[in-house]
Formats: sequence, structure tokens, C-alpha cells
Amino acid sequence: MMRRSNNSLGEPVCPFAKASLSANAIYLSFHHEVNGKSATQIEEIMLNCRQPFKREPPYDPKARLKKALLVIFPEIPATEGEVLDVAHDNIKTEFVRDGLMVTQCYPRSDGRSVHNPALRVYASPLSLMAIRYMALHDILFVEEDEAWFGAYDQRFGIRFRDPEKLEDYEKPLLNIYRRAKGRFIR
Repeated sequence: MMRRSNNSLGEPVCPFAKASLSANAIYLSFHHEVNGKSATQIEEIMLNCRQPFKREPPYDPKARLKKALLVIFPEIPATEGEVLDVAHDNIKTEFVRDGLMVTQCYPRSDGRSVHNPALRVYASPLSLMAIRYMALHDILFVEEDEAWFGAYDQRFGIRFRDPEKLEDYEKPLLNIYRRAKGRFIR
């Protein structure tokens, strides 16, 4: 748990976690056969999870934003978690093109929060990778890569055409979107 504001009593580090749990839309898959010696093995497992993930409920476009899959690799030693960084780098483009986000978490991860670089948000007790559907705020995670931004723009670009229709909490994303669009779309 963490506090996102001074008035907070505490929220999960991942803003999707509570909604996923409340909707009974979080799925777990354990892979004890993975020891962390092969990024290719992890990549294959993760790429093969996409279609089964999409086939599970909920199906409604708004409700499916609450759906998540945690692919857990309990046999990867804490000292070998960086193999997930390699796998992540090799598969993220395929996930983003498919309308999904994927991330890696492991005990010694040094991945930091976008808004608070002092916070190590990707550290977890077990090595795992998480899958969820792409959301509007994911501009924060796709703005630096042309292929990622292109896939994002296809899904969400229309939402930024009329900034007045954005919710107040979404409006800070507009400048990030415009900056990326200026870099990649001429």
C-alpha cells in the first residue's frame, strides 16, 4: 500500500489492483518449470497467454479494463529477475500492437514510478509478469517508441481530438500525447 495524496489512507501501488480484485477479474498462472535461465522461454509463455487472456470474462469494453493476468515464475531466484527485463523488452511491441500492456516485476527490480522516481513500484516478492488491457493513461508508457505510440494512437487518438471532453484527471495526458504525436506523426 502507498499514499498517493496527503489525505489518503493508502492505495495499492497498482491502481488497477483493487478494481481487478473487486470485479473478480484477476487471473493467476504459475510456471514452476521456468528457472530464469532463458528469456526465450518466458517470451514464449507470455506471447501464448494473450489469446486465452482475451477469452476470459469480463468481455464488455469498460469492464475488461479491470481484467488482469499475473503470470508467476516462483522458481526464478531473486538474483535472476533481470531475465524478465530482457523478455519484456522483446515482447512489449507485440502486446501493445494487440491492445495489451505487459510489465515485469521481481524482488530486486529497480523500476521506478513515473510520478515519483524514489518509489520502486516494480519490486515484488515473486518474479512475475502482468498483462492487462491498454488504457488511456498508458501514453505514459508508450510515448518514447514510434510503434508503441502508433498502436496507442489508433486506439485512443480520437479521445484527444476534443480536449474539453476529457475528464479532469485525464487532461494532464494531453500534453504527453501531443508531444509524442509531434515526434512520430507528420
